[in-house]
Amino acid sequence: MQIIKSITAYFGNIYESVTTISMGMWITFKTAFFERKVTLQYPSHDVIKGESKDESIPSKKKLKLPFEPLLGASQQTYRGPLNTQVTERYRGLLGYDELKCISCLLCAQNCPIDVIRVKGVKIEGRKGKAPTTFRIDYSKCMFCGFCVEVCPTDAVFFTRQFEGATFEYRNLIREFINPELSLERLQLAEVAKKKDMEKKRKKQKSEGKEE
Repeated sequence: MQIIKSITAYFGNIYESVTTISMGMWITFKTAFFERKVTLQYPSHDVIKGESKDESIPSKKKLKLPFEPLLGASQQTYRGPLNTQVTERYRGLLGYDELKCISCLLCAQNCPIDVIRVKGVKIEGRKGKAPTTFRIDYSKCMFCGFCVEVCPTDAVFFTRQFEGATFEYRNLIREFINPELSLERLQLAEVAKKKDMEKKRKKQKSEGKEE
């Protein structure tokens, strides 16, 4: 009985090896000979909009075979396995809308590797706190999406931008609030703080007179 199991396992392994190798070779053969290929003229081809942004490349209407596939103009209407446009669901670099931000710090608190830094102040005419600092370190971000999920106002979101390569490390640290706006909000916060203190003093004086 043991010998029969050993023989069955031996030939079973052979069968599995042959079938898996054959399947891989068939996929390679089919892709190489039967599927239409396309060359995206990157970066002259805008993969966000799915169209060419280089005026030097002739339009498809002006080209005929065999020049059309050689110059890559057919990529505008390509419908093969390779997409010429980044999908709408693509999770690229993080985006930020400071008008929606209330500086609740949830994004920074839920970030597992501390790539987000947020500071905010209370000013008049603004719901929640107005952000004075919002910084993302793209060099460490692992795009887990926790910050996007917990943001109550959708101020943090995924964009379709993927081009983050740079020769300078500092360029990967993005400051979304410019220094001028930050200083202006700090000054407005001081004004709002003084007004609140004046209100408290007046309230205390009125309460003292009543006693």
